[in-house]
Amino acid sequence: MNSDVARMSSKHALYSLCFRCLGTVFCVGTALVFWLCCSSCTCRTTEEHETTAVTTATPDAETAAAISEISAPMRVVSLAGEPLSGMIPIATLQPNAFDEPVATGAPTNASGESSIRFPVSEKIALRAWDPSLLYFPNNFYEVLPDSGTVKTTLVVSMVKSASIEVTLMGVDGNPIRNDNAGIMLFHPVHGPWWPAEADTDETGTATFYKVPPGSYVLRIKVASGLMVELPETYIAPDDTTHLGAVQLL
Repeated sequence: MNSDVARMSSKHALYSLCFRCLGTVFCVGTALVFWLCCSSCTCRTTEEHETTAVTTATPDAETAAAISEISAPMRVVSLAGEPLSGMIPIATLQPNAFDEPVATGAPTNASGESSIRFPVSEKIALRAWDPSLLYFPNNFYEVLPDSGTVKTTLVVSMVKSASIEVTLMGVDGNPIRNDNAGIMLFHPVHGPWWPAEADTDETGTATFYKVPPGSYVLRIKVASGLMVELPETYIAPDDTTHLGAVQLL
């Protein structure tokens, strides 16, 4: 497995987006479902996407029994529709930050194109992964078990990553200086979504880089054991969200 992809099971686990919140589910053919929405369902920088039908060909029973994998063409683009090279198609069983890929494709070419072969025995989530974490997927495709051949190129759009800056204060009201801090982004529906860590400076300020944009509940904890949970917060793409001074207990 590509070493960049293998690291997705660590703190830089793959980010994928939840599309269930909008309640917009498009069933196409007999097995392929396309869930479409903005980053974490609240990405304010994107316009509403148009839904493109995805065509599948359902095999007969004898052919289906002999098929263990199917292939899907994929094209990866920015939110502006520009092709992105070097993006890796991946397939996972669950669309979350901690599920290791069961299949990967070759990095996308200059036209943003690649393909991926994946097993048909289980439900699969398809999207793209940026090894540099400069982009995160803004949509994914779900393929149900025993699907037929994917006839349509799956277009995955990517949104630029974000940063979070926060100044951590202790129980005594003083800055928590030169300490290691961890943050967990919790999806409001699906729970733990993306972890990151950073060190505080002399002012108690820490910046968590390359995190997925969207709306999350934030839990911050330092090595000394103090922690705080912040209510649902919008993290803007391609920008630094400043949380200000936050007291840990």
